[in-house]
Amino acid sequence: MEISSIIIGVALFGGSVAYVSLPFRQKRMKNANSSNANLQQNGQREAVLSALRDLDFDFKTGKVSEEDYQPLRTQLLVEAAQYMEAEKKEDEQLEAMIRARRNVQQQGLKCQHCESPVEAGQRFCSKCGSAVNNEFCPSCGKKIQASDLFCSSCGNKIEVPMEVVAQP
Repeated sequence: MEISSIIIGVALFGGSVAYVSLPFRQKRMKNANSSNANLQQNGQREAVLSALRDLDFDFKTGKVSEEDYQPLRTQLLVEAAQYMEAEKKEDEQLEAMIRARRNVQQQGLKCQHCESPVEAGQRFCSKCGSAVNNEFCPSCGKKIQASDLFCSSCGNKIEVPMEVVAQP
């Protein structure tokens, strides 16, 4: 009876460890896949640029004829332009996200209790005197409570400044 209870306990412990660690493993795999795709795309871009440079060198040294050089160069230039266009789109998406976040932060804040407008930097409402919440999620830009540890919109962990922790 004692050995069977130990085996059951070990099995339950192993199952619970696997269950608890599953979200962490999925997040790590997701990050690895996205970084691998990014590295692969950068590697392909570098390969195209390198091939273009090698083709130009081979043409100048006479290893490649004019009739072979022009179509190959055109093809490589098209591929390089596609990679540059994709990189430009990624930059535009990033800039749009930055603009959206700034707009959220610059929107007129309102008091949670009386809905009167509150200026940026004010800690208390000038109408009702209640404390103003000026905190936003660093990931998605949504408003969060001062006591929140995680964003209710995106689930991102909120870093608590040390001066807040040190205050009694």
